[in-house]
Amino acid sequence: MLYLCASVCLITIGWYAHGRYLGLRSPLRERRVKASGFHFTSPLLDVELPEGLSIQSEPLPFKYKVVDLVKRKIDGAVVQNVAVYYRDLGDGPWFGINDNLEFNPASMMKVPVMVAWLKRAEKAPAILNKTFQFDGAVDMSAIQGYKPRQTLEAGRTYTVEKLIEYMMSFSDNNATSVLFNNLRTEELNSVLDGMDITNRPGDGNNSTTIHGYSGFFRILYNASFLSREMSERALYLMSHEDFPEGISAGVPKGTTVSAKFGEFDGGIHGGNKQLHEFGIVYHPKGNYILGVMTQGNDFRKQSEVIREISALIYREVDTGAIIK
Repeated sequence: MLYLCASVCLITIGWYAHGRYLGLRSPLRERRVKASGFHFTSPLLDVELPEGLSIQSEPLPFKYKVVDLVKRKIDGAVVQNVAVYYRDLGDGPWFGINDNLEFNPASMMKVPVMVAWLKRAEKAPAILNKTFQFDGAVDMSAIQGYKPRQTLEAGRTYTVEKLIEYMMSFSDNNATSVLFNNLRTEELNSVLDGMDITNRPGDGNNSTTIHGYSGFFRILYNASFLSREMSERALYLMSHEDFPEGISAGVPKGTTVSAKFGEFDGGIHGGNKQLHEFGIVYHPKGNYILGVMTQGNDFRKQSEVIREISALIYREVDTGAIIK
């Protein structure tokens, strides 16, 4: 348990430090994310216009349908809270629903761990072949409600590349612990700062809003923090996520989805189960980001809500609901 606590504390430090820097930004204004550390240039990582607008589009016409679905699920006590983030990756219009609500990102914090290692590999590609042994002293996967289909075996040695695969494809906490504990704190902080991640650290749970988490997927898609090669690698790994109950369940079979889910079971403190998923859906008519964060008391019902929202948005994009 001390091993787990150490990991959580270090993640919290990085999350908190970034929160102080960006916590007061308003999503109602245009956001411009620039890479730091440059004296003679100002690399632009991402631009986000005010909600619902893009350079060439009218406000998104189907947000009200998603609002209605979310309201029905909350009013019907299927879930306690739901937040939704959508962004068209063609020319940028987006919307948020309940995007001021705070959630525990849980396993979705595996994304910055992956990004930090891939950032290191840009300068030293051989690092992906470096090996670490998993001693098995603590089985971190034991606390997971959604058990990884594959997990590390005690006493075996794994390359960094394989550990990242276990962490992202199977959401294996054991692989995450090995990778996280071999990162420097400043590497993780650099990812949080560089990818426009905002948070609300006051409750001690690394809490973030759905909009605050969206920077990971916006900037990975643009290949503007990692190199194009490493961004491709990251999204390829996430396209093999082993969580068929959520976003993927709401789109036609064979549709590529690069995603990461997270679960937090605080049931011992009053039935606070949280289930989230964030991903990029590669739709034939235009790629988009979808994030859904839920709070309730039944993971099965919460995954169904994620699936229904995913299906609704896919249908709307499919019918050309975005006015170009």
